[in-house]
Amino acid sequence: MSGGKDRPYRYWLTNIRGIGKKRKISLLQKLGSAEEIFRAEQEVLQKAAGEAAAGKIRESKKDWDILAEYEKLCRQKINFTCYGDTDYPKRLAEIPDAPFGLYYQGHLPSDRMPAVAVIGARACSEYGVYVAREFGSKLAEAGIQIISGLAMGIDGISQEAALAAGGESFGILGCGVDVCYPKCNRHLYEKCRRQGGIVSEYPPGTKPAAALFPPRNRIISGLSDLVVVIEAREKSGTLITVDMALEQGREVLAVPGRITDSLSRGCNSLFRQGAGVAVSPLDILEALSGPGYHINMEETLKKGRENVFSGMESIPIRELPAQEKQVYEQLEVLPRTPEELWQKTGMALTIQEVMGALVELCLKGFAEARPEGYCKKILATKKNKGIMVDD
Repeated sequence: MSGGKDRPYRYWLTNIRGIGKKRKISLLQKLGSAEEIFRAEQEVLQKAAGEAAAGKIRESKKDWDILAEYEKLCRQKINFTCYGDTDYPKRLAEIPDAPFGLYYQGHLPSDRMPAVAVIGARACSEYGVYVAREFGSKLAEAGIQIISGLAMGIDGISQEAALAAGGESFGILGCGVDVCYPKCNRHLYEKCRRQGGIVSEYPPGTKPAAALFPPRNRIISGLSDLVVVIEAREKSGTLITVDMALEQGREVLAVPGRITDSLSRGCNSLFRQGAGVAVSPLDILEALSGPGYHINMEETLKKGRENVFSGMESIPIRELPAQEKQVYEQLEVLPRTPEELWQKTGMALTIQEVMGALVELCLKGFAEARPEGYCKKILATKKNKGIMVDD
């Protein structure tokens, strides 16, 4: 099957309600094209698809002006592809319940590049924010496409970081591609359209609804080579995606968290079920280099090791003045007050010296001031002149 002149008719066929993907594919195989299905006599349709399906096709013909409807779609700058078309994503075509039609703005994920789904809690912790940014940026720098749901929290943070690093990210929606949801992520939605894509199986204009999100989760995992979970409660939408990923034969990795944190319970539960451990982006690259992946990861791994996880373009930590280095060594991902940092140094410095060192570390880009205190700077990528990691 292919697109071309038949695509307007495939768009019509996709939007016939009450006929499943298998029957539509069977009709295409029996009659040769969607246009032939549209033009077929009722007796032929009944023989090929049964009386009920033939009746639905007949009714749909009354409501659709094929070319006018497809032109309307094109005027909205919305692209369309159909199962079996040459541009339909190969990864997605492999899953049992692949959508028959896909709408997208921007472009679709490339079959020639590795793709990773990064998912997690909407109401994430500071720890989750740090990990999502770190993984999103480093994976993008290594040439990995980031797939997620454009949601608040881990999803959107990892996608934002990937785009800021110059990578590509794809937002999979539980509504039409012309509907930004959630509205607060409009900036991310627009960035994905320019620097990746917005993808949905739902027709343009479809409003978000709770029932539409679990089905879209199978597309998130289906477009990916593996799934990474950063923070998840024991019962959450994130774990629904994980279940679908496992059914599709996708590998699942999770980021460890403290056993006392409710947001870590989902990840810790996944470890009991055999999920892999991801303590750094390099773990994900190593997993992608394993057997079973149709992508040659040799160059990506080389790029990841040499460029992403090596030194950045700034002053090495070891060259910091002694007091600044001493304070820096006490900084963590989570913010700490100057008093807490002072105590952690063993009070070898005065509080004034600690404050002075923090100011210098912030100016040099090694530390970050937050309302709650000071923390290690979330390292940027080489592309945007980030800070060197400890060495």
